[in-house]
Amino acid sequence: MNILTKNFLVYGTGKSGKSAISFLLSRGAKNVYTFDDDEHSEDIKNTTRLSNLDEIEKYDIEYAILSPGVNVLGNKNIDILSKKGIKFMSEFCLGFMFSYGKKICITGTNGKTTTVNLLYNMLTQKYKDVFLCGNTDTPITKIANLTSPSSILVCEVSSFALETAECLKPDISAILNIGEDHILRHGTFENYSQIKKRITINQDAKDYFVCNEDFDIVTNANVVMYSLKDKTNGAYVYKDCICYAGKKVVDKKFITLKGDRNVENVLCAVSIAKLMKVSSRKIKKAIKNFKGLKHRMQVILKKNNITYIDDSKATNPDSTICALDSIKNETILLLGGSDKGYEYNSIFKHTQHTKMILTFGEMGEKIKQTAISQGYTDVLSFKKMSEAVIYAISLARTNDVVLLSPACASYDEFNSYAERGDSFAKIVAENED
Repeated sequence: MNILTKNFLVYGTGKSGKSAISFLLSRGAKNVYTFDDDEHSEDIKNTTRLSNLDEIEKYDIEYAILSPGVNVLGNKNIDILSKKGIKFMSEFCLGFMFSYGKKICITGTNGKTTTVNLLYNMLTQKYKDVFLCGNTDTPITKIANLTSPSSILVCEVSSFALETAECLKPDISAILNIGEDHILRHGTFENYSQIKKRITINQDAKDYFVCNEDFDIVTNANVVMYSLKDKTNGAYVYKDCICYAGKKVVDKKFITLKGDRNVENVLCAVSIAKLMKVSSRKIKKAIKNFKGLKHRMQVILKKNNITYIDDSKATNPDSTICALDSIKNETILLLGGSDKGYEYNSIFKHTQHTKMILTFGEMGEKIKQTAISQGYTDVLSFKKMSEAVIYAISLARTNDVVLLSPACASYDEFNSYAERGDSFAKIVAENED
């Protein structure tokens, strides 16, 4: 694509949209127009903001670059652009197309951020020119101009980016897992699942696709499988060790992350690191030094033999189930937040160690009624998260765990899961005697 000869529309002017704009301008795009569903969005220097798309054809726009927050399904503005013959491309696809080097793309319903960060730590043990980007704090368009043929890009890829990512052809791709999520965005689980699988659709026999041995997919890439229970051609667990190609890489005891799902995340990272020729010694060092990330099963306080865990990143039931399965102590579980379009029944098959469930927010009452319908009656509902947290603190006893693992988005009370997690930590600190 010759950017110099084309006019672009950037739809969505949040963090990723602004990054895309900066990238296009740096590459000398002929004209950059912007549009946002928020009519109060700001004007951006060296661009033209459009208040509506009624006369979009007069701007001779060839490509609309979509920010992750732009809902494609059922969006009348997307329909308008499509009818005018404008082509769609995600911000991620734009950056991917103009980046150099070896590209590793990882998606999945849960565990993406943990896995890409761990893999990044493994790769930087051997290589210098490594970038971490995508559905993280760094949009890929922000680093595209910094890459060279010797670069390695470790990309976290969301389903939002994969909706319009026809150009995507990673050297190595991986799907960690697919569970119910983002149903309001994608319409059905089946549609969401097919979007996730697009990550490998353009790969060929020179590329690699990494997945759990139980995962079912058709791909033209070389398939590398990892497993918790069987010897595979990727990383696997054998006699409490992480192994690869018949040799021990590291003892499982050095993995500080809780639960089998996190062991699977480690297995995926090890499989990819091995494809990238990283030694077992360097992989072991990265695993031993990796202490996890904020808001992902993060122990924020241990006091009076009570443990408080911030798992605010758990924005779907599957993630909450993983958290519950990793804890053997009596648990007070905090569930709630804003709707993402799914049911919560599955959670209550994993509450063997849960002494009380406290729900809150927009979905609080629905979750409470679901719990009762599933035979779980030790449940109370609160309007706000702060009320539920304060009650949990008063209820907790020696050896209990107070777990914030909401299974919902945060937008009824907070701007992000991170803000929600920080609020939880603050309330605990202020109210724990």
